[in-house]
Amino acid sequence: MDIFIELTATIMQNFLIIWFISGYCGYKYNGIKRYISFGIILLADCVFVSIINKFISYDGVLSAISILMYIIYCHICLKKDWYFHIFISCFAMVVIFTLSSVISFLISNLTNNPVSELYDSISIWRIIILIICRLSEFAVFKFILYLNTAYNLSKKEWLLFALTMLVTWLEIVLFNKAAIQSKDIKLCMLYASLLALVINVLSYYFIMRINKETKLNTELTLLKMQYENVKETEENLAALYESAYSLKHDLEKHFIAIRTTAEQNNDKSIIEYVDSIINKYYTYTHKTVFTNNKIFNAVINTRLEICQHKKIKTTIKVENDVLNNINDEDIAVLFGNIFDNAIEAAEKIEDKFISLEIQKQGAYISIYMENSFDGLFDPELKSRKGEKHEHGIGMRNVRRIVEEYNGMMKCFAEENIFCCDILLKAC
Repeated sequence: MDIFIELTATIMQNFLIIWFISGYCGYKYNGIKRYISFGIILLADCVFVSIINKFISYDGVLSAISILMYIIYCHICLKKDWYFHIFISCFAMVVIFTLSSVISFLISNLTNNPVSELYDSISIWRIIILIICRLSEFAVFKFILYLNTAYNLSKKEWLLFALTMLVTWLEIVLFNKAAIQSKDIKLCMLYASLLALVINVLSYYFIMRINKETKLNTELTLLKMQYENVKETEENLAALYESAYSLKHDLEKHFIAIRTTAEQNNDKSIIEYVDSIINKYYTYTHKTVFTNNKIFNAVINTRLEICQHKKIKTTIKVENDVLNNINDEDIAVLFGNIFDNAIEAAEKIEDKFISLEIQKQGAYISIYMENSFDGLFDPELKSRKGEKHEHGIGMRNVRRIVEEYNGMMKCFAEENIFCCDILLKAC
């Protein structure tokens, strides 16, 4: 009976460790390979721990072999790199040893039983400790998996945290050794174990904090880069559009002059040729000035050229001087992003259309855009392009501009129509 209880407790503990490590890192394989690899490492770990427990009631130092087995298992069967594998294997073992030590010392002090007796023999208190330990381990591991995120730390940082976990594990092992050999210091060992638990929790907290700050800094850098790129692109685009329009405008006059000369000489072939060019290239390429803001005109008119090429029906209504209080760079980023997103969504379906209406509403500027789309609405408004690191950056820039102007933004879908409603404070 004693052997059955210890074996059951060992299997449950090893299962929880391997389950936690696997869930945290993620599997390389699917299907039967995943279960076979999980079963092999579980069997090997249980056999090793059972053999050790048969000869030695408590020898935490030998658990280093289990840590090594977990690291090898991680490298062969799980995702991420060596440094992360070392950290998570040590971290899992520290959680196990810390919880076990704290609960054992607590029960020992409450019942006045020596720690050695709690480890050496099966009693009601030993069974209670085993049950509380397994439940606590499951709860802690489940909570950590719930908080799990992809950490972007360097190899040196991972190695540093792994060493911290190793030192904590060694401390817990020594605490247990001391408590077994001396009955008088078990209260001190309880405090020491609690301190180790606090250190362990703080270590994990700092990892999360560092990761969060790293991700925020990376995102901020990407936002700034994209913002500056859009500003520079739109300014260059404005100059290029003005130059191209001037060239088209002059060419149209030259073609008219050539056509007039051909009419005078009654050269029908030249007349037909010039007419075909004018009808093809000048019917829809006239410049439409919506406002007295050159940046806005360039942004909108270049997008209209794209819409014409992609056969997207467009409707634009803008009140005069409505954007006078908006900075040029903000106009470029705001309208460039919402129009590009609208084009990206509308071009994928058969009934393509985009509608933009800008007008004054009291103390606010109302910007309302509708476009056809496939009906798959994402509340986070992430791009479907392949560059995952750039997902949603354009719309985050739009939201930032809306916040700068003390405005409001709402995006929603009505059947196959995507709607973006923006209000900006006019002054």
